[in-house]
Amino acid sequence: MADVIAADMLKRVQDRLSRRLRGLRSRPTFAPLGRFAVSIARDGRVFHVLAEDLSVTPTLAVHGEWEPHVAALLRRILRPGQRAVEAGANIGYHTVGMASAIGPAGRLDSFEPVPELRRLIELNLLANGVLDRVRLRPEALLDHGGPIAMLQDPWMAGSAHVAVEHADGRYARRIDAIATTLDSALAGDDGRPVDLIRLDIEGTEMLALRGAQAVLARSPRLRLVFEWSPIMLASRCDPAREAAWLAEQGFRFWRILRGGPPWRRFTLSPVDATALPRLPHGELLASRDDP
Repeated sequence: MADVIAADMLKRVQDRLSRRLRGLRSRPTFAPLGRFAVSIARDGRVFHVLAEDLSVTPTLAVHGEWEPHVAALLRRILRPGQRAVEAGANIGYHTVGMASAIGPAGRLDSFEPVPELRRLIELNLLANGVLDRVRLRPEALLDHGGPIAMLQDPWMAGSAHVAVEHADGRYARRIDAIATTLDSALAGDDGRPVDLIRLDIEGTEMLALRGAQAVLARSPRLRLVFEWSPIMLASRCDPAREAAWLAEQGFRFWRILRGGPPWRRFTLSPVDATALPRLPHGELLASRDDP
């Protein structure tokens, strides 16, 4: 009996030491370079970031990852050879992850209208060896095409959005951009279906989907991963009407929550379309089949 107890205690010590060593190996590294910085994530991927950004940069520097629940979900549902689209790529953290998941035979169209961020995305795709499968696009995805004005908080790189009134004046930087619809952007794809669309575009997610009706129609297995903020959406559309419209297209909805089994790192919680307008700011998965 004493031998069993001693062996069990030894195993616990070994397990604890192993966890600590893994933690040391996976500790993020951050190197400032003037206005820019290089961050090495916990998984070893390299990201060039804006040093003055107060959103993605501090999280990568301290934790070595960004939105781990969303990243884990994207890794789980994307497959080699698939076709994906994203809008609001920021520095390309999820872009790199999605490009890695779809492999050399896949393709990802990434839309980011902020020139400074687009340059960082290209650097990050190149640094992580996945530039070959990504088509980086300078347009903003909306329900119409043409010139648009965007506003951005200079301290929050990912805050750029189609201009609306802001009483607090934080969004002081103006960016002139060109909008397009996803249907127009993918018109030369010979009717190929899309497997996944990821949207994080500061309250215009539903406008982008309204401009993608042909893509939605020809993509029966399409999954949507998107930011859902009723407050931001309400300045541009009726969240209840848009949720009902997506439900009419056959989509069901799940909240993407942080936490879950260690091998998954996220939990999917089903939610009815009628409840979407009352949800807090968060991330949603929409799918026509059970994910």
